Amino acid sequence: MLKTIKHTTTLFAALFFGAALFISCDTTSTDDHDEHLDATGFVIVQNNAEIVRYQNNEYIWNPSGTWDSYFREGSDGIVISPDVIELSEDNPRGMTPSVTIRWIDADGDVFDLDDLSEEEGGEYWLDWSWDAPNTLTEECSDEAREDLEALDQIRPANLEQHGSDGEWGFHFRADHAGQGQLTFRLMHGHGTEAHSDFTSQPMTVIVPHDEHSLIDENGIYMHTRSKCRTDRPR
Repeated sequence: MLKTIKHTTTLFAALFFGAALFISCDTTSTDDHDEHLDATGFVIVQNNAEIVRYQNNEYIWNPSGTWDSYFREGSDGIVISPDVIELSEDNPRGMTPSVTIRWIDADGDVFDLDDLSEEEGGEYWLDWSWDAPNTLTEECSDEAREDLEALDQIRPANLEQHGSDGEWGFHFRADHAGQGQLTFRLMHGHGTEAHSDFTSQPMTVIVPHDEHSLIDENGIYMHTRSKCRTDRPR
């Protein structure tokens, strides 16, 4: 009987020590944001000023009051027009300057994650998807992107992410007049273990049919970028 009591006491002591060790190793903190995080929203910024904020399942356009050029009266979405993209005869790239996505936690605080690639040991990365395909055919070409019968069925804009943008920067690119829905995901892990820690509601992206020398009568933006380039969800 005494041996049984001693054995039980030893077992409880071991379990208590293990629990205490687990708690002491859990260093999750909303202050340093260096562990597994719960993002509840995001902001997209350019030159450190907010273009759009997604919080409490709602989009707030131009919260910083700096970027009226990304919005138009009567349009409930971000507007990718010649006012915000490089679409001049000298530089007809059709893209916005680099913008950055930052994350919002449950307390409403904005935070950043490590800007590390998978090769550098980064755990988090940005993914996105559109409500419409890039083309109606399996193979993408500029001709397929400019097929007048397909324009209403394919996405009017795309995102590009370049090496210099890091993990959280990207560019909006206008391809033809129209409206699409864009969803962002904060991905955690890689390969078969990759999963979404956060998925936004769709954001409306509008490409207007403006009067411009590099927008033709069908609303096609005649820029120098490959219209099949969508870098980079992986």
